[in-house]
Amino acid sequence: MPVAAHFRVLWLETARWVNFEENFNEVEQRFTEAHVPPMKFSCINSFREKLSQHLKILQTDALTLGQALDEVAKYALSQNCIQGNEQYDVLRAILFAERWHPDVKGHISDAAEFDQYWAGTLPEGVNPLSLGSKEQGASSLTKALSIHNESQHPYHRYNQPLTNCLSPGSEACSVICGLVDFLKSPILILLRLNKSIQRSCISEVDIPVRFIFIYIGPHNDELNYAELARIFAVMMTNDTFRLCVYDAISVDDVIKGIDNFMQDSFVMPLSRHYNANALAGMTRQIEAYRKETVCERDGDRRTKSLITVRKLTEQSQNNLVNGSYLPSSLNLKSQSDNVVKSDGDNKLSIPINEIETPKVSKSQIFLRDFYPPFIELSRGIRPWIKRMPGDYKDAVKKDNLSIVIGSVLFIYFVNLSPSITFAALLNTQVDPSYTVTLTLLAVGVYLIIFTLLAGQPLAIIGISAPIYIVESSLVSVSKSTGVEFKQLRFWCAFYCSLFGFISVGCNMSGIAKHIRRSVEEVYNSFIGFFFLLKALFTMFLLIPARPRDTTPISRMIYYQKLAVAGCTLFLAFIMLQFCLILAQLKRGNYFRRNIRKLLGALNVPLGMLLITGLERIFFRGYNLPTVNIPLSDQVNASTWVNPPNFSRLQDYSNATPTLIHGISVAIGIALAIIIFTEAALNGLTAMKNKAVKPNIFVMDLVLLQIIFPIISGVSGWPFVSGTTVRTLSNLVALVKMDQSPAPGMPHKIVGTVEQRVSGVFVGLLVALSIFLGSILSHIPLAALYGMFLYMGVMGLRDLTFVLRICSLMKRRKHWEDWECVRGLPSRHILVFSLIQAAVVLILVSLNIISDFTVSNYVGLIFPIIILIYGLIREFLLPKWKWLALYLHQLDRKYKLHPSVIRKPPSTVRNLSTIRKESVASFASGGLTVTSQLKTNNFIEYIHDHETASYSDFSEHEDGVVRRTWAT
Repeated sequence: MPVAAHFRVLWLETARWVNFEENFNEVEQRFTEAHVPPMKFSCINSFREKLSQHLKILQTDALTLGQALDEVAKYALSQNCIQGNEQYDVLRAILFAERWHPDVKGHISDAAEFDQYWAGTLPEGVNPLSLGSKEQGASSLTKALSIHNESQHPYHRYNQPLTNCLSPGSEACSVICGLVDFLKSPILILLRLNKSIQRSCISEVDIPVRFIFIYIGPHNDELNYAELARIFAVMMTNDTFRLCVYDAISVDDVIKGIDNFMQDSFVMPLSRHYNANALAGMTRQIEAYRKETVCERDGDRRTKSLITVRKLTEQSQNNLVNGSYLPSSLNLKSQSDNVVKSDGDNKLSIPINEIETPKVSKSQIFLRDFYPPFIELSRGIRPWIKRMPGDYKDAVKKDNLSIVIGSVLFIYFVNLSPSITFAALLNTQVDPSYTVTLTLLAVGVYLIIFTLLAGQPLAIIGISAPIYIVESSLVSVSKSTGVEFKQLRFWCAFYCSLFGFISVGCNMSGIAKHIRRSVEEVYNSFIGFFFLLKALFTMFLLIPARPRDTTPISRMIYYQKLAVAGCTLFLAFIMLQFCLILAQLKRGNYFRRNIRKLLGALNVPLGMLLITGLERIFFRGYNLPTVNIPLSDQVNASTWVNPPNFSRLQDYSNATPTLIHGISVAIGIALAIIIFTEAALNGLTAMKNKAVKPNIFVMDLVLLQIIFPIISGVSGWPFVSGTTVRTLSNLVALVKMDQSPAPGMPHKIVGTVEQRVSGVFVGLLVALSIFLGSILSHIPLAALYGMFLYMGVMGLRDLTFVLRICSLMKRRKHWEDWECVRGLPSRHILVFSLIQAAVVLILVSLNIISDFTVSNYVGLIFPIIILIYGLIREFLLPKWKWLALYLHQLDRKYKLHPSVIRKPPSTVRNLSTIRKESVASFASGGLTVTSQLKTNNFIEYIHDHETASYSDFSEHEDGVVRRTWAT
């Protein structure tokens, strides 16, 4: 029976669907976690049988809920389900009773509010208390049922968060079920409204109602109305079944929809022993089944006319068809004979040989990419100019302004911490002329110029680990040759700019399109190990050797140095653990999302604050080394620039000019390769979070390879290049998330605020940090070493290369934890990982040799090693047939430029019905449930997740399964 609340009849919402099912727990008074709705196979068969026997499809022009439900009561009277006007009035009153939505603030629970609702909805002059009499109650109730539902009254309150998660154009389906004892036979009706009902209290969300499914009847031990009605609600989550309901004319059409639904369903036997891990193992089988189902429907889902296909064949030789995709590797051979297209209702079969594109020779590809000179630069100038106004307009848009302002402080701390660390290392271990003030000013000015003029303003530049290696090698070469350090830097900067000019002229920027993920993995692994080893070596070198003499003074100095070394190690590891804990909190479920995001953004500044406090409280008497920066009132502008002595540029001391220029050419080429590699990886990183604006990579090369090296050589500023970690942090700060995800769905990235304003302000703040010397001078160097350890650990933790090595240490049944090893043979993973590990080992060995020997210049060889590995991966490994079979899955290409957003192709039926997101609601035992069924349009899904022109395997990112389509 319906629920009685304060002697009023109410329909209680007990379940709902927005992608997944949520059930209302009456004990806890809340909805349970969203989950995939299970159904019994016997219930589906029983439901199908009942539909074929009793279902009646009513199509009505009713504009209000009262008019629609009144037709249901009239149908029940005409079919002798009820007898007499008295039962007719009671049934009509029950159908139009109040809806109680638990998540709606101020739900109907008080008699006064209940009476106020009826008083607000009844026409003027009608007394709600007089509804008790039979004659007057019937006429009054009839008037009440005819009230337009768009009128405002206290009850019209909606679940706004749930409404926000629905896409525009969503429609609701209400499923009402329960026991009504006086009915002679069950009432099974699908009420389809020609015009949807607006602002109805039947749903907790403020969207129009399109369908009302009613299944009520007398008590019957063989019938569970709630369970059978739930079957219909669950089926409405399926787009195929929902389309059948939209178009259904007879009951047979609905039955056909059930049959189509069953073709897309799994049957899972109930086992005596089951657990979460066992159920999770079904994920791979479900994914494989979904891919197979998509392939079978490929010809019906994607339609396009023959004329359009021929036009696209002439326009592009990379895309086979626009709006039509060949299926993935599943059934690819059987589908490759013909591509089925349709234009309206006329389907055409297009032979593959009619749309095949002419083959292009390698020489033609080479001429297209590298000839004539500076063609890439000329092609990039126009889109670079076009995106400039938009980069400033997008920053001040209403939806983006708060994100831009909030990201400035976050990115400032992200850039300030490594800038101070590298500044301290350059000052103490490279050359004293690199003061902290000079380095901070240089990084800030470079960042401002780069953000204003770059082809990818989301990228962040600064001093990186390879740049530090180059600076250290320059000092070593300068000491060994006797040439002044600034003079050698000038010639290296000159040849770096010259080589950069040649590379831009030869259109070498096109090479970035061929960068593989394994190259990035090797490079980032080397950077991660560099951070770890550099911090550890620097701290362990602080441990003094035991003095030979045993005088009290020497022993006291020895113990003082030993104490300083021990305290530095201790504080550095405290810094590491503190930052790791904050990073773990950010990934966990403690605190609210905004607090976790704030802790993750400020983990390094908070760690520095903690270490500074510990040093000032507990280790103040140890005189631990701190950042060497002038106080705020002692800033000297003369130290901001440290140019070489131009009158002595031709003074080579005891060395020959040929030797000096030869060394300068070698170092300049190595520096240019480093800058090119880091700039390319930086550009790839900036395109990860659904960036849509063009990435003019050649403009980045002009700045980083040509202009900035000359400025550094003349002014004495340190060299700069791309910094992928800081760029990734910038993307995190500027990302636009789906603020209202459906229940059970994670927050999804919807885009990135692509603008130049935040980078300019960050660079300005970094440059102005030279006036914070009174604060920065208290930071112990131990905090900077701890930050290096943290950057190394975080840089290695999430690399696919590291995850694969870790997976090889486990049994294969535990590999389901990682996407990067699923479906791949163990031997192929082992061989490919060993190749990468060998390259990383060589790079780390070179780093150790350069740190522990006088041959610091050995570290300059590492870009050559990475270049050799890239050539081996691109040309030799594909010829190894045994490994080439899975090479495309082990190592994929990056896309330097965003995908072109294509409009979905036209379909036979109206897309407005396909894109509707239905909301189902049902009642159990007099209890109603409002539920949302969010539809994923198949065609839009394909376009949004199209990958590159080679096979790829699915990955779970941001809660969305990313499919692969071979094109």
